[in-house]
Amino acid sequence: MDDPGVAALLEHVLGERVTPGTLDIRRPGGGGWSNDTVLVGLGGGRRVVVRRQPASASMFPRYDLRREYECLGALNSAGRAPVPALIGEDLAGETTGRPAFVMAYVDGRVPADDRPTFAEAGWLHDACPAEQRRFHEGLLTSVAAVNATPADDSVVALLRRPGTETCTALIEDLAAIWAFDQGDVASPIIDETFDRVRDSIPKPSPDVLLWGDARPANVIVDNNGFDPVALVDFELAAWGPAELDVTWLAEMDRMRTVGSRIAPLPGFFDDDSAIDHYERCAHQRLNSAMLEWAVRFNALKIAVLMHRHLRVTVHEGRLPAGHRIFSDNVSLRRCRELTP
Repeated sequence: MDDPGVAALLEHVLGERVTPGTLDIRRPGGGGWSNDTVLVGLGGGRRVVVRRQPASASMFPRYDLRREYECLGALNSAGRAPVPALIGEDLAGETTGRPAFVMAYVDGRVPADDRPTFAEAGWLHDACPAEQRRFHEGLLTSVAAVNATPADDSVVALLRRPGTETCTALIEDLAAIWAFDQGDVASPIIDETFDRVRDSIPKPSPDVLLWGDARPANVIVDNNGFDPVALVDFELAAWGPAELDVTWLAEMDRMRTVGSRIAPLPGFFDDDSAIDHYERCAHQRLNSAMLEWAVRFNALKIAVLMHRHLRVTVHEGRLPAGHRIFSDNVSLRRCRELTP
């Protein structure tokens, strides 16, 4: 794979001559719905990761790589959660024609999100329950570390969605994603769930830095271990109650397992035990009313993002626009379960 734009970006960031034909450019496997991420070998064992705004049909109506970049910068500066080091950026898109930044490459292994998922096959599936538990503990500990990371006013301003109240702003941001390129498909259950989450926002919890997409496929662990060495993909980073990150992890795992008629990994915590572990790491209790609300909000978020993923496959010619999966899929069934 040859990409002169990558070479131009690396010349800009690294301050050295980079010849396009000498680069080893590959796309990572195992997951990722929307990002344009490539692994780049520079020769001599040097590798970096390039992340760019998508060039074609994409998940979101608007991309904000600056938000992701500054969020990673805050996490790197605080040193509480393991994330890749930032090398440089061209957020104006002057070298590649679209915003981009470059991160350090982190060697390790990642649980697959593609089929078969980590719950069906692979190194985490094949690990013993104690090793699976160590991974899950490490992931929850890392979520708590992200949430405990301080952010200055400029970073908070990037993370906050426009609005006067945090949860309302997050709902309306998700509604804008739902309305974007929705197609001719109507979804009463998504509309009903939007109404439900709007009408049931509980008393606010403290706002923190949110990862936004805490899940196994966004964790790199050592090749010979189970502890996280890097958290990746902060595209959905936000500012809001910590309960959202904790329940997002649980809902994503539920979709991959119970919702898909696959047994959960025996070493993973159940929901209550996961919350207990998070609270021990965070040294604070979560709000039970906010947890209940966050479960419903995150089920809705998954359903909206699943719809966006399916719409992208329509644009790519891989799925008919009227396919039945638009009206019956695991995410919609979860919304129906939570919105009787």
